Amino acid sequence: MSSSQTRVPQVRNPTLPSQTTPEQRYWRGFTNPQLVKENHPINHIHFNPASPNDFAVTSSTRIQIFSSKTRQVVKTYSRFKDTVYSGEFRYDGKLLVAADASGLVSIYDTQSRNVLVSLHPSVHPTHVAKFHPTLGNQLLTGSDDRVARLYDISQTTSGPIASFDNHGDYIRSACFVPGNPNLLTTGCYDGIVRVFDTRASTRHDQLVTQFQHDSGAPIEDVLALSATTLVSAAGPQVKVWDLTRGSSIHELNNFTKSVTTLHNTGDRGLLVGSLDGHVKIFDSSSSNWEVKFGWKFGSGGVLSCGVSPSPNHKHFVTGLTSGLLSIRTRKTEPKVAQGIKQNANKSATFNKMMRGADYLGDEEHRIIHSSTTASSSKKLKQFEKHLNAFRWSDALDSAFATGLPKEQTITVLNELKKRGKIRISLYGRDEISLLPILQWFIKNFEDFRSINLICDFIGVILEMYGLLIGKSVVLEEVFGNLLKRISIEVKKCKEAKEIEGMLELLTV
Repeated sequence: MSSSQTRVPQVRNPTLPSQTTPEQRYWRGFTNPQLVKENHPINHIHFNPASPNDFAVTSSTRIQIFSSKTRQVVKTYSRFKDTVYSGEFRYDGKLLVAADASGLVSIYDTQSRNVLVSLHPSVHPTHVAKFHPTLGNQLLTGSDDRVARLYDISQTTSGPIASFDNHGDYIRSACFVPGNPNLLTTGCYDGIVRVFDTRASTRHDQLVTQFQHDSGAPIEDVLALSATTLVSAAGPQVKVWDLTRGSSIHELNNFTKSVTTLHNTGDRGLLVGSLDGHVKIFDSSSSNWEVKFGWKFGSGGVLSCGVSPSPNHKHFVTGLTSGLLSIRTRKTEPKVAQGIKQNANKSATFNKMMRGADYLGDEEHRIIHSSTTASSSKKLKQFEKHLNAFRWSDALDSAFATGLPKEQTITVLNELKKRGKIRISLYGRDEISLLPILQWFIKNFEDFRSINLICDFIGVILEMYGLLIGKSVVLEEVFGNLLKRISIEVKKCKEAKEIEGMLELLTV
């Protein structure tokens, strides 16, 4: 009884190190950009914390609500007489607050778009209007009159419940400190970040601590990442502050122009946008705050940006000074695959029929079929037919057919070398039949994984057809290109050895 013939195993080259990190691959998943052109700069972007996480885009004298499902405008708030600076949702998504250049602060019902509350904290422009992240009745405002105010929106007739007038210039950013409902922080154009306690009754007791930027540049944005960590942007510099230590713990100097926006993506790091057109992701979980990914927008500086709330992070939205709004959407799991998973257990009858299908038994005999028997029934490839028929020259020619994968070509070359048939497969050739072989060698010469195999074939070709090279213009040109490629690789090796020597000196 004759045994089945063994198939030629395909060569598997070792996997090269990945050129991209998992974080880079994640952020590159935001594709299919949609560009919306407005006539004025995009001042503010805010995502609704409630599902399905629609987002509000503030520009000029209106706020547009974009659907998270269709990326189209579903609502528009345009009852403003002056430029709007802030459009933010409450944590439950039922209310929307907006502040404009006339000092008016309006609170809208997101369902009916009716104005529920109107506040006049100042006659100066109000750039900040934010709801408390956990207390639905508290609202924080910051105006150019150098005063931050805390309101109870259920009792607006009595005025603010607390005022913080310790500032030396315009207030352009403010936020609540997560983990402590009584603390808030402000960023001022005098270059100082201040932290206030809303429970204090006197002006002196309200100020808990303050941090001064070295550059003295106006603070464009401030963000509280946790109960102990603050981030502020002044000029092209971003500083990270530790409330427990009372000092700066890190500086981000990755921008050439003023940083305008900070956004906390949660588990994915800190999103920072600048007027130089860059948006970068910083690893806030590590001590060195490395840049994980970045985008470059060439049509203007970045004024605002944001990412859909975790865990889906569906959309990445950027607003530019040119009025251009960029909406990028991340690829998600296909619905077809989800449907297959849901239909896996169709009914009780199906479960009953499949009961015990995965049982292997405790002591039963299991017969394992060899892969060679299963693979022998498959159709043989062309080079395998030539090898089985001992047509070595034809097998070598089939390895360089157009469109053949590189791994398959290496498999044929390796098999001919293993069987000792390199010289026989190259016998009786002319310049026409040698040309595709040499061209493939030149193209793949820089791949160190197959360099030894290529050198073996080139050595045999030089030995057999050395006299033919000087008589053929085509072969002379091909070998000239091969010599140039070898020179380049030798130069790379020398440079690598020099760098290796330098590194050894540094590690001694």
